Amino acid sequence: MTEPRVPQSRPQGWRSWVQESALYRSIIRSPAHDSPRGRAQRAFGNVFLHVYPVRVPRALLRFRSTWRLGFISTVLFTILLITGVYLMFFYTPAVSMAYGDMQLLRSQVGFGQLIRNVHRWGAHLMVLAVVFHLVRVFIDGAYKAPRQFNWVIGVGLLVVTLAYSFTGYLLPWDQLAYWAVTVGSDLVQYAPGVGGWMRNFLLGGSTIGQSALLRFYVIHVAVLTGAFFLLMAVHLWRLRKDGLAVGDVAPLAHDVTERADDHEAITVAAETWLPDGRRVLGVVETDEGPGHARAPEDEVFAWPHLIIRHQVVALAACALVLALGVAFEAPLRELANPNVTPEPSKAPWYFVGLQELLAHFDPLVAGVLAPGVLIAALVALPYIDRNPSRRPQDRKVALIVFWSLFIALAVLTVIGALFRGPGWGFVLPWEHLYFEP
Repeated sequence: MTEPRVPQSRPQGWRSWVQESALYRSIIRSPAHDSPRGRAQRAFGNVFLHVYPVRVPRALLRFRSTWRLGFISTVLFTILLITGVYLMFFYTPAVSMAYGDMQLLRSQVGFGQLIRNVHRWGAHLMVLAVVFHLVRVFIDGAYKAPRQFNWVIGVGLLVVTLAYSFTGYLLPWDQLAYWAVTVGSDLVQYAPGVGGWMRNFLLGGSTIGQSALLRFYVIHVAVLTGAFFLLMAVHLWRLRKDGLAVGDVAPLAHDVTERADDHEAITVAAETWLPDGRRVLGVVETDEGPGHARAPEDEVFAWPHLIIRHQVVALAACALVLALGVAFEAPLRELANPNVTPEPSKAPWYFVGLQELLAHFDPLVAGVLAPGVLIAALVALPYIDRNPSRRPQDRKVALIVFWSLFIALAVLTVIGALFRGPGWGFVLPWEHLYFEP
């Protein structure tokens, strides 16, 4: 049956004048009425809502279906983009000025220290969100056909996120940043054949100085930003084309109908789910009666059901980052000094697991082969896993291997971050904590 039309009250006064103006109608092209046709056309006619499918599985509304980790990662990136642009107004990528600019942010720039705190905590949370999003996708088996390539794009986004945090780590030009990047960049030189060249290219020389700071700054604000936008655009496009991996069985085709005012044709917002999970959608007109249309109860319009939930999650993510920025100040240690080595010199926390691995294995194995094989395995995963089932009980071996590697990496990170002190000796964190995020 067709949904009854809901009488719409026309705005009065200045609102009516604004909404009927040529300027407003040239920008807002979708109807305002709350009906199936209006909701569909609102999505088609809005550049932001067009990112979403017109209709989504009802299961997607449950928070635990995806934990909203992909959306949270996008929100955190937006926070980082806004705060990063603000910080760029007061930062000079020069060895003689960078540290002074950090001090000016703390004392003379309006909300400068708060913005820097939010930027730093947002970067840490984004690394965690992207990692856990990848974990969630693996557990749900959402990397399987036809979504293999989108999984590869997701791995690329993880690499870009780690590179974002690593290149931004050097910019304060204090002792913490200088020696953390020194430890991290030293891992590159162990790559056989090209290690030395890669390190020199990254640093602009054999030591960390003006060339390294400038290159890290350009890579951080320009190169990685362009790469992230490109990968994210492809990621979202493939998400729309490949369909949402929610539930064990993709819903069948559905049609939502509404009679037009001026003729008896039926306007159909058709969004068809193919057996492999892909979606075909469009708006068509047909003379078929309303009994021909199907509106299964397992799907809802993305606007407003899913989008309102995303707005709540976005506000919660912003509140969390702001709360962390208010409660915890981003560290700023002494001016970078290549002649004074702090003890211990630790890589950033997301690379400290590799540093811990270096204490037990050859640098070539721990610094190059281990991370290289891990990234290659993640990229190849959807193509070597031939098991078509997404059910956890049918993927016990894959889950055991994945969780074993994940737990091992987590343990190495915790040990390196919390249980290592001067000389990389073992210390208890409740006696003395040698860790700064």
